[in-house]
Amino acid sequence: MRIKELDSLLQDKKSLKVTLGISLLYILPLLTADYTYLDDYGRDLFGYGWQHDGRFIATLLAKVWSLNSAVMSFHPFSLVLSASILGFTGYLLTEMMGLEENRIIKWSSLLVVTAPAFLGNLVYKFDCLPMALSLFVVVIPYIFFHNRIKFAIASFIGVFLALGLYQSSATVFFIVGSVFLIREMIQFEWKRFFANFSIIVASFLLAYISYMIALKVLNLDMSDRAGLIISEANFSELLTKNNDLFFQRISLLLRSGNYKYWVMLFLSFTVLGLGFFVYSAKEKLKRLLILPLLLIVLGVNFWLICGVSLLLVDTYWDLRTFCGLGFFLMVCVYFHKYIKVNAFQWLSRFSVALLVFFSFLLMAQFGKVLTRQTEFTKDFISEIRPYLKGKSLKNIVISGKMVIAPKNNFTYSQFPIFENLVQAPIGQYTSWSKEVNINSELNSVNILQTDDYYCKGELLLESKFYYLRKLNSDTVIIDFRKSDCVK
Repeated sequence: MRIKELDSLLQDKKSLKVTLGISLLYILPLLTADYTYLDDYGRDLFGYGWQHDGRFIATLLAKVWSLNSAVMSFHPFSLVLSASILGFTGYLLTEMMGLEENRIIKWSSLLVVTAPAFLGNLVYKFDCLPMALSLFVVVIPYIFFHNRIKFAIASFIGVFLALGLYQSSATVFFIVGSVFLIREMIQFEWKRFFANFSIIVASFLLAYISYMIALKVLNLDMSDRAGLIISEANFSELLTKNNDLFFQRISLLLRSGNYKYWVMLFLSFTVLGLGFFVYSAKEKLKRLLILPLLLIVLGVNFWLICGVSLLLVDTYWDLRTFCGLGFFLMVCVYFHKYIKVNAFQWLSRFSVALLVFFSFLLMAQFGKVLTRQTEFTKDFISEIRPYLKGKSLKNIVISGKMVIAPKNNFTYSQFPIFENLVQAPIGQYTSWSKEVNINSELNSVNILQTDDYYCKGELLLESKFYYLRKLNSDTVIIDFRKSDCVK
């Protein structure tokens, strides 16, 4: 079945192929890297899904691709499909927004797949495909934007699917919608603006209510992180705290490499585009009056980068929840099209290309960092495994977190974003603590993460990075807090 609205966006097949080709090229370092996160490790061993996080559609999808009642690994094909879906999503947006027309390489179409924060999603071998699809399904409804009935139905379905695939992606629906609403603001079509704004909000709310009903019907309990701060007595305090955490994560990204300079260059052309938008028009006063509204929309989109994390009582604040980053950048690119001077037009395209190139550089480093950390981890495991044998062993206590592989120290100093993408999850979300249990010899042993026992027990092994201690006949302590101890 052909969809005429979609066909009209896919006329330039050559440009689409280039976008998809570059998207696949982008993920090569991840395809060749050696790594496993704990979530992937657990699913590889036990085949569980995501329904405990309310992501029941992701679980259903995984069972479909597994041709099984359990969830099976589809990697590396899941990663290839994810990159293709994200590249296609970016291309559709570029066409819908009328960006870089008649260009073979549409740099703006690559901003979604190469968004630096989304590295934290692509790295998951099981999760990457549901996460990529969750972004695709909230963009697709907008190909029907000019048919309100189709748009409303598609929006309801898209948001509902996104919530069941990966909740953090759902607010991207508003970021994308803002571009279409901005168009109507610019044309002073206020009646259409409010009608379509109402459809966007109503579709989202109806989808959210239906999703919550589905959770109740399926008897699925959401984790504690789903609690909202709106009902809390100290709402303003919690909002301020979350806002500070949001800016800390943004700062972490901007301090990586020279990214802040490329972003500043890029945003300078957004500001320039807004200037041309106002002063090159016949009705300057009218456009000047709506300029504050446009800035408010951009501001709201900026905070929507992190999804609903700002309103949650407790969340990981991992960059993988910042699904809106690439879409926010695309909204900013939208104003580049108003630049009239050829030299500035060329430079604005160059600024977008620089952002994409930076992401390629970041991905190259990411693949190396993951592989080096895995090599370091395997050496560590081979050192301690001889001390973890014997029927009397009942507990392995882990104090502190696995250290950074020494070969990665320089890269971390240049790209502090890896503190969140790699280092922050190492203690809990990489598989090293499970790989110790080779051949299932330690299935009956409890592995505990606590700092209650650091620096305690008889010293069995001393390394530059840790102590291995024996607390008693049935408990061994892996103590990464060596610097806090006196031997």
